[in-house]
This record gives sequence, structure tokens and C-alpha cells, in this order.
Amino acid sequence: MATFSPRLPKRRTVFQVLSISVVVILVAIALLTLYVYRQSTGKFEIRRLSLPTRVYADLTPLHAGMIIPRDDLLEKLDRLGYREAKALQQPGDYVASHGDVDIYTRKFSHPSGEYEAQPIRITYRGASIDSVVSLRDSRPLDKAALEPEQLTSILSDQLENRRPVTLDQVPQHLQDAVIVTEDIRFWHHPGVDPIGVLRAGFRNLRAGGVTEGASTLTQQLVKNYYLTPERTLRRKLVEAFMAVILDAKYSKREILEAYLNDIYLGRNRSISIIGVGEASHFYFGKPVSEINVAEAALLTGMIRSPNNYSPFVRPDLAMQRRNTVLDLLLKNRKIDQATYEKAMATPLPRKPFRQRSGLTSIPFYVDRVLQEMGRDYGVKDVKGRGLQIYTAIDLNAQDTAAKTLEAGLQSLERGSRYLRRRDSPLQGAMIHVDVPAGEIRALVGGRNYDFSQFNRALNSRRQIGSLIKPFVYATAFEPSLSQQNITPATLVSDTRIPPMKEYRNWSPKNYEERYHGTVTVREALEQSMNSASVRIGLACGIGSVVRTMHTLGIASEIPDNPAVLLGAVDIPPIEMVDSYSSIARIGNRLPLRTIRFVTDDRGHVVAAADPPQPVQVFPARDMYILVNVMKGVLDRGTAASARSLGFRLTAAGKTGTTNDKRDAWFIGFTPTTLALTWIGFDDNAPVGLSGGEGAIPIWTRYMVAATAGQPDADFPVPPGISFVEVDETSGGLATPLCPHNVIVRDAFKSGTEPTAPCPLHSPQAPPAMMLDQFGNPIVLDTTGMTTAPLPPTETAPVIPVPPPPPPPLARTETREPERPPTQPQPSTNTSAPPQSTNTSPPPTTTSNPP
Repeated sequence: MATFSPRLPKRRTVFQVLSISVVVILVAIALLTLYVYRQSTGKFEIRRLSLPTRVYADLTPLHAGMIIPRDDLLEKLDRLGYREAKALQQPGDYVASHGDVDIYTRKFSHPSGEYEAQPIRITYRGASIDSVVSLRDSRPLDKAALEPEQLTSILSDQLENRRPVTLDQVPQHLQDAVIVTEDIRFWHHPGVDPIGVLRAGFRNLRAGGVTEGASTLTQQLVKNYYLTPERTLRRKLVEAFMAVILDAKYSKREILEAYLNDIYLGRNRSISIIGVGEASHFYFGKPVSEINVAEAALLTGMIRSPNNYSPFVRPDLAMQRRNTVLDLLLKNRKIDQATYEKAMATPLPRKPFRQRSGLTSIPFYVDRVLQEMGRDYGVKDVKGRGLQIYTAIDLNAQDTAAKTLEAGLQSLERGSRYLRRRDSPLQGAMIHVDVPAGEIRALVGGRNYDFSQFNRALNSRRQIGSLIKPFVYATAFEPSLSQQNITPATLVSDTRIPPMKEYRNWSPKNYEERYHGTVTVREALEQSMNSASVRIGLACGIGSVVRTMHTLGIASEIPDNPAVLLGAVDIPPIEMVDSYSSIARIGNRLPLRTIRFVTDDRGHVVAAADPPQPVQVFPARDMYILVNVMKGVLDRGTAASARSLGFRLTAAGKTGTTNDKRDAWFIGFTPTTLALTWIGFDDNAPVGLSGGEGAIPIWTRYMVAATAGQPDADFPVPPGISFVEVDETSGGLATPLCPHNVIVRDAFKSGTEPTAPCPLHSPQAPPAMMLDQFGNPIVLDTTGMTTAPLPPTETAPVIPVPPPPPPPLARTETREPERPPTQPQPSTNTSAPPQSTNTSPPPTTTSNPP
């Protein structure tokens, strides 16, 4: 039987196939090499030549009368890298005696001018500077300042602090320490160290695991520039390939310089410290060119694990690691025995004067800075542009706001097991505005930036609840908008509103169905009464209220439905402080900003596209009347607990609580300082707290600290305002028989003051009106309450009834209007039914405290 034998290809054919395969592989390798070469060298050049954009707190002027406590000044000097000395010898020295502080300031350039280095003496009186004099000629100085303090620099997508240096600025002992510790054969290998690879492989094999790496400085640089930190064979091969290419293209000095400028060396608050230039300033308070051998060894030792070997975190481990580097320097004959012993005896650097943990919140503020760069300067991406951005941040205020918010939230959590949630912790936001300047001094968008970078102050859209009511009353006070003649003494019914067919039988309610009968407009706003506010808002027109909100600074779209009158609209906190600051400036609109100056990489000032200018957008008399009524919110109303907690300055404000108590707000302001506090859960779960219970304590603690040392001042009174003493329960002129606790000095536009005496406490008073301005029966009572109000129905006409006789004097002299602080106050109903002609039974509505 014949056997089959396969026919083999000819030798020539095999040779052709192999030749073609080899050529294809070689071409592919060449193309890949060319691609990697262009990518690696191109990115290396871009990264090396790019200049980081730096964000600063503005300069600190030093002059008589400036409020800056001595400890705060010393801490600022410490953060700026000033050195405490026995005597002033050079710029950067300071001497702190018992009551004075002597400073040798540094020379710096600023958009406002040049500042020379000079020795000065600062004397104190309490918490403020008493005098600033030159130590050269003992004359008072009117131009002295500390240089701007860097907040962060931006070269990549991460916030970081870096100070690029040239290799000539890096002392030789630091270069030697890095090389003997990280890559002993750096000057000889081609980017990859074969001997190091074999050594590490052998030791890892003996240890049965990975105990030693073999990455060269060039490989570490490649990983930082181009690759992810994943530990796979493929990534290591790509890393080695690119390292060889960079080593062939650039000199060893260029690679070492790039490495020293790009190594991660810890964190300053929430911001990464990149490079030996920035690390030298942070840990030692001096430029890298001035560090000694011990300091160079400490920095080098931190490269392996900056957070574990930080002298401020683990001084014991930092000391051990530093000494290991010193041993390597001595072993490799980079230092002599005397230098070694001196360095070993050198103590670690001390911690900063007083660490401010609240400054970890600075990235929240920087978020707003970057927003404004896009909005006002047309720069959407600031990375690597070399810009210098000078901001209005007050670092003391930023620190205090962050720590006060965190302490306040912890206090609330300790008092309620429900609030202690691990999966989604209670959150908050705070914003501090300088009212006259329109500048944001502090902004905290959450309780912990490291835990959550979501900026609730800027990006969280939450229902505002009763924060809407000042816009309702501002509209009411302006006749051209409301078509009404409404004053703080105008009477309005706070009785239940029956279902309204035109709004799908919507029927807002007061909290716990507690109604107050007929009240004055002042009482309605002070006590945040829902029914009264809705009546006023509907009489003015929802559209008019919405226009007022937009006029004063709210940019968000607002729906045109009646639930808006009780705050059923989602608005971010930053827009609320923008609009409330217009109220605090008595109707003067000035868009909020964080940026003062921007300069380019050559020091030229970059002009904003449209510099903000103050504009009077609302009649000053109407706005002053509103602010005067809002002062009563703190003095007698829903924010009265702020007074019992110790806040004494003249101030106005408004609480806010949303449906089911999901959000708690308070915005309060003096003529110079405005602060917002919001608390809530990110998943919109109820917090179970009203604005008065949750937000007021945090706001008060912050404002007491932020306004310490400020003189008490009232809001400026515009022309055309008259003041009259009024009984706030009846709206009539106060009489000698009116109890003192119901008499208020109210503001009116001249000619609109009440003329009739209080009908409750004046036997000679004319008969009171039977209907209020909105067509509702008047039911007055000195307690401000009616026990059984009878609201008008839609099927029966309202029949005027005579007013009740004045109550006995004994009763009025001993009983004040009912404002029980322990009782929940009336608040918002945030259900927002669409308009409809549906005549089905009214939907169930809920209500919450204000």
C-alpha cells in the first residue's frame, strides 16, 4: 500500500517568507520607535518649558488701625518663610518681642506698585496695629506690606504648589544625596540600569516577593510625565523603552533638573508639594540654594514615601530615614566625617507656628477663582500659562469658616443619632462676603475636601425655602411692581388659604396649622408666616417677584408657579449670597468676585473683559425698608437665637427651611460683612432641623469670630425715609398705653407713615378697618394669634364684621406677642403643583418651620 508524503515548500519560498516577516517587524519597530520618540520628547519639552499658573492671596498691607492679631501676623510670617532671628540682618528675618514685632520685609513687585525691602517695627494696641515705623529713620510708614502668599499653582489637572529651579540653584550635596539614594549609576547607564535589574531580581527571588525596585531616575521621570502608577509588565517595558529614548535625546543634567522639579514631596493642606524648590520653602522656610546637608538628606529620604517620612507627621521615621541617607553619603565619599557628624546632630525642622487645619479648604475657594477666569477673562484653561492671579481671600476667615462648619456639623451629629450617617455624612457650605467691596473673603463647599471635592457652595442646587420671602416683600414695597401701597405697618391675614382652583387646588399651610389671624407685614416677615407671605406674593404677582429675584442677582431659571412664593426653586448658595449682598448694599448690585488682579508671564496686568461696576438696580428707599424689617428677624423673629448665642452687632437676615426639613439655611449680614450657612445631605434626605436649629448656631459662631474688633454700625439711611414708633401688632402709631415690647421704630417712605393711633391701646382711637388691604377680615389680638380663624371661602362672599373692642389694659401691659422660641415656627411648603383647572379635592400639603 502506497504511503502519502507531504510536499515541502521550496527553500526559496521559505527564505522569502522569513525575509518579508523580518522586514515587516523591523519596519513596525522603527515606526513604533519614531512614534514613541516624538511623543516622549514632545511632551518632555512642553512640560519642561511650561510655566505654572499661580494663585495668591493678595498682599497684606501693614498700617495703623489694621485689625490683625499678633499671633495671626506671626503665623503669616511663618507661612511666608520668614525666619525668627535675634536681630534683623537681611530680608526675611523677624524678631518678636513682648509687644512689638520687627520685620525685615522682602522686595516684591505687585500690580499696585513696587515694594522695597525695609526693616520696620510694628506696635500693637489690642488686636489691631497701633503704628508702623521704619527702623532706618524712625519715621511712620504709609506703604509697608508683606508679599502675596501663594495658595496653589496649576500646571496639570491637579492643584499643586511648585517652584521650578535650575540645576545650578540646587546645591551639590542635594544632587549627590538623590543620586546615591535613588540611582547610584545615574551618570553611567543609558536610562535603564541592567545591573540594577539583575540585582533587584535576585534579591526579590530570595525574599519570595517584591522588596526592591530597579527604576532609575529617568524611569521615575517617565512614569511621572507620561504613565499611570499601575504595576504591570507591559507598563514597565514601555517605561524602560521611553527612558532609553529620553536618555539618548537629553543630557544627564537636563534629566536630573526635570526630575528634581517634578518629584512629589508631601502635601501642604490639600495641595501637593511638587519639586525640591517648593519643598525647601515648605519644610525649611528658605530657598533650595540655602539648605544644608542635613536638610538635603531629609528631603531625599522623603522621596520614597513623602507622607510617612514627613518631619511634621512622623518625626521618628523621618529622622531614621534622614540618617540612612547621611550614611550613604559618607559611604560613597560625598561628605567627610566632620560634615557627617554635624548633620547627624542637626535637629529636624519644627512644625509651623500654628497649623491651620481649616486651610485644607482652600481648593473650594480656588474653584470659584477658576470660574471667574473663564467668565471674566475668557481663560477656560489656566494650566501652564504662567499667569499670576491675586485674590481677595482672607486666610484667617477661610480657616475659621472651615473649622466652624466642621465643629458645628459634629455638634449636630453628637446630638442626633439619625444625623450620624457613614455612607453619606451631613454636609454644609459657608460663604463670607465683604459687602461694600463685593469680594468673597472665604468659601467652603463641604466639610472635608480630601473626602469629597464636590463644591456645594457653587454647584449644589437646593431648594431655598423661606429665603425667598425678602424678594416677595421687596416687590411689595415698590408700587410700580406690586401695584399696591404696602408698608411694614400694613395689615395682612395669616389665616388658612382655601384651595385655589386656578392652581390645581393648591392650598399652602402654616407649620402645624398654626395661624396668627391679622398681622402686620413686619410680623409676617419676622416670624416667616407662610399664608401671609403667599397672600402678599399673589397680590403683587408671581412674575413681579421673579423679576425682583433676577434684578438682585439670581441667574437661575425660576418657574412661574405659586409654590415659588414659598421657596420651591433650586438655586445654588453662591447665587443666594450674590442677591442678598445686593440687599445688604441697599439695592446696589455689584457682582461678587474673588479676583483682584491677573498678570501674564511677563508681569503685565491682564484686563478683565467686563470689569464689574456697582449699579443701583432697586429703589434704595424700598430696599432700606426691607433691611430694616429684616433686622427684626434677628432681634425678635426666627433668628433671635443668634442674640442669645452672643452676636450683638446690628444685623439683618433670613432663615430658610425646605419641605420635610431637607435643607437648613441662614443668610445674615451687617453693613460690612455677609455670611451664608447651609446644611443638608447630598442625597437630599431630611435633616430634621429648621434653619434656626441647624444653620443659626454655626452662622453665629462664625460671625462672632469674623467681626471681632469691628465697631457696631447701622445701615445707611437713604433720603426720603421717615421713622415712626409703631405698635407692631396693630400697625397703628404707638401710644403711651402700648407695651414696650411691641413698640418698634419703623421706617417708611416719607408720606406713607401710619397716621391713626394703635386701636388696641387707645380708647380715643377711631374705629378700626374691617378689611385689610387684601380684602380679608381684620381680627386683631395683642398676642398676635387668633384661636379660631375663619378663612373666607370661594363660594360665599366675605361679609365685613366689626372689629373686636380693645382688650383690657391689664392684659396688654402684661402679655407680649406670642413668639415661643421652643415652638417650631411656620415655614415653607415646597410642593410645586403645575397650573391647572382641575377641580379635584385639594392635594395633601405639608409644612415645615421657617
